[in-house]
This record gives sequence, structure tokens and C-alpha cells, in this order.
Amino acid sequence: MQATQDPKAPFAGCHAVILAGGSGTRLWPLSRTLLPKQLLSLDGGQTLLKRTVARALGAFDPSGVWVVTNEEHVFEVRSQLRELGPDLERGALAEPMGRNTLAAIMLALDRIVEQDPDALAAVFPSDHMIEPADGWRETLAKALPLAREGRLVTFGIRPAKPETGYGYIRTGQPLGEGAFEVRSFVEKPGQEQAQAYVESGEYYWNSGMFVFPVRLFLETVRDKQPVFWEWWETRSGAGLAAGYGLLPDISVDYAVVEKMERIAVVEARFDWDDLGNWEAIHRLGAKDARGNSVQGDVMALDCEGSLLISQGGKLACVGLKDMIAVQTRDATLVCPLSEAQKVKDVVGALKGEGSQLVNAHVTVRRPWGSYTVLEEGPHYKIKRIQVPSGGKLSLQMHHHRSEHWVVVTGTALVEVDGKEMLLTENQSVDIPKTATHRLSNPGKVPVEIIEIQTGPYLEEDDIVRFEDVYGRKAKP
Repeated sequence: MQATQDPKAPFAGCHAVILAGGSGTRLWPLSRTLLPKQLLSLDGGQTLLKRTVARALGAFDPSGVWVVTNEEHVFEVRSQLRELGPDLERGALAEPMGRNTLAAIMLALDRIVEQDPDALAAVFPSDHMIEPADGWRETLAKALPLAREGRLVTFGIRPAKPETGYGYIRTGQPLGEGAFEVRSFVEKPGQEQAQAYVESGEYYWNSGMFVFPVRLFLETVRDKQPVFWEWWETRSGAGLAAGYGLLPDISVDYAVVEKMERIAVVEARFDWDDLGNWEAIHRLGAKDARGNSVQGDVMALDCEGSLLISQGGKLACVGLKDMIAVQTRDATLVCPLSEAQKVKDVVGALKGEGSQLVNAHVTVRRPWGSYTVLEEGPHYKIKRIQVPSGGKLSLQMHHHRSEHWVVVTGTALVEVDGKEMLLTENQSVDIPKTATHRLSNPGKVPVEIIEIQTGPYLEEDDIVRFEDVYGRKAKP
């Protein structure tokens, strides 16, 4: 009997690097700094990150899947990876701070060269929609021989229309069916230029995915980016976290990819979308008989061709045509579909106002559980805090606020200035300013408390951590 070939055999010696550190500002108000689009489900199914990792597991061994994110998101990333497989969590890597895609990729390459200095690495964003997975694997399999010949290989998307929001790749000499040398990379063009690109048949959309020999990539860094190379060379001593904040904020495209000499592009054998704005969510979503894409508790009367999403109560829409209406518990966006790109301007304006609506939803996930802001005003804030079994907050103190905790469900272990006490339903405790304190859940059922904060300053950066089981950095 003939042995069945391992479907992952063609991808042996190649690692997947998944970039999961973006902010997704054009999908506000669902996407926020503390919970960006790659960590969300935008259609009621799996999150974009979990879909990307699940797709990678169809080609790569779990030990060769690396997810690079930042310190603020790494606990949520690890939680989502655990749901896909017990061996994946170890592949979550946290940047000390955002320094764009070149630094993020080099964090993963540090782990890869430990296992195999002669490996290939394939880089994928975590927020793209790709179907079918079989077509993606076929395209990757076509790219790997070209990469093993000493090329960086990109995935090109045959343009369906003159899109001005994507970069383009101009093809050169053919390298086989569906593969070409890259003549040049072109930035986002104007409408007339994009039309000419599509009509010429010489251009692909740049998908932002590529595969390369690790040695070749690092040689290019050495020759073209000496600051990064000097940092890379110090990793055996101080480690890559040291000096990370001093690195230039530069993308891998500008810093390395466009400076390499042997670059190829293979035509994608799959449907692709970068889900960059609400227009894309509407275009790809399931629609009713009148072309509306609807999610959540929505009443749509005489609406047509619109995207209507509610995650914060009843959303009633009347007579909307080609519109976006997205409602969360604390913010609502309404604009024409044709103006979807301008949502980033809304986010910019909110940042200018110092609004916290850019950063977090009313419910914020933490490694120990979550909290929900129920109400706030000058000098007070009320939260619902939920801690699952085994969860433990950091030992901490606040300079500017005092707190009053009331247990709603479960049994809470509370420490205040070194004294421990067990509190059950309807029992309470006061936490004075500057008192060291900690909340944990020693029981089997979740703990829920109501926290009332009072004081002149109530933001999250008024936390001094002394001990933390999740490895979060203590503040001086």
C-alpha cells in the first residue's frame, strides 16, 4: 500500500511569522487601541487572528508558527492561541513598544535562527480575509522553490478594479506559470494611474505577504540597515528588548524588501481582502434581499445597500441608502459607505480631544479577567470587575484615588497593606489612597465585584505594580 504523503511536507524548513500589532483605526468604533480589529470577530465567526493562525496550521508545524504583537495585546493573543492548540501559546512574542514591521519580524527571526539558521520565513498580516485556504497553500507551495533559490517572493493579487488604496507590483520577466521577476514596487496611485495599471496587465496588488531565506534577509539588513544590524548583533548579550525603543520606526517594505535585488512575485490563487475599512466589511458580508449587511440588534426599515451593526442595544435605521451605522455601548458611527476611508480622520480628531474612546471599549480585557465601566463623572468611576477561577490582579497601589469594593458573586481573596481577608456576596472593603492591595479568586466560580473609585485622577496609568504573576512591568 502506498504511503499517504504528509500534506505539510512541501513546507518543511519554513516558519510562519504572523504580524498582529496593528491598530485598525478605520474600523472604529469596534476596533480600539486595546482591542484592535485582528482580535475581533467582524462577522460573528472566528477572530481574524484565529483565522490566520488556523490557516497557517494547515501548512506549518505548530512549533514553526510565531505571532508578533505588543505587550498590551500579548495576553489576549495568547488566550486566543490557546483555544486553537496547547502548543501555540509559546509562539506569541511581545514587542516592548511599536516599532513597525521590520523590528517585529526580526523579533521572530531571533527565535527562528535558534532552531534553523538556514530556514525560510513566510510573513503574513493577521487581519486579511483569504479564501479558500487550499488556494493559499498552493500559492505558498509555488513560492517556496523560488525562495530556496535565493529570492524574496511576494504574493500578488490580480487587480479586480483600479483600487487607489493598495500598493502595486510591476512584473518583469516570467519565471514560470504565474510567477515573475519584480520590476518595481509602486505606492498607492491616483485613480487615473490605477486605471492604467489595471489595463496594462503588468501589475498586481501588493498583498503584504512574502517568503524569504532568513540568511538572505539578514544579509540585506546588515548591508542596508546598519542601525538594525548593530542592534541584532547585541542580542546574545543584552537581548533584543534592550535598545528596542531607539530603533527607527520603519516598515520592512521600505527598509529591506524594496532594496533586495532578487525579488519574485507569484499570482495568488485565492480571494483576498485586507479588510481595511467598513466598506470592505459590507462588501464581503452576508446581505439581505435589499443589500444590507446586518449584525446585532438592528431594526432596518426601508434601508438599502447599507452596513448596520449594533453591539450596544437596539439600533433603529429608517430610509438609509449606502450608509454605515455602527453602534457600540459608548460610541456610534454614521457615514456614507463612500466616505469609509475618512473614519481614520474621526479617530485623529478624537485623539486630538484626548478622548479615551480611541483606546478602549467600556469592557476591557485583562490577563486576570475583565472590567466594565458602568458610569463615570468628575471625581468618580464605577466598574464591574470579573475575575475567573485562579485569576489574580497585581499587588498595586494608587496615588490619586481610593476604592470601595462590594462582592456580587463568588469568594474574593483581598489583601490590603499585607492583611488578607476572604469576602463573599454583599461583603465590602475600603482601599485607601496609597494602600497596597490585591484581588484574587481562590474559588471555583467567577468572582464579580463592583468597584467605586473616588479621587481627583482616575485613569489607568495611576497604578504602581509591585508584584504581577503575568509578568507585566512594574512602574517606578
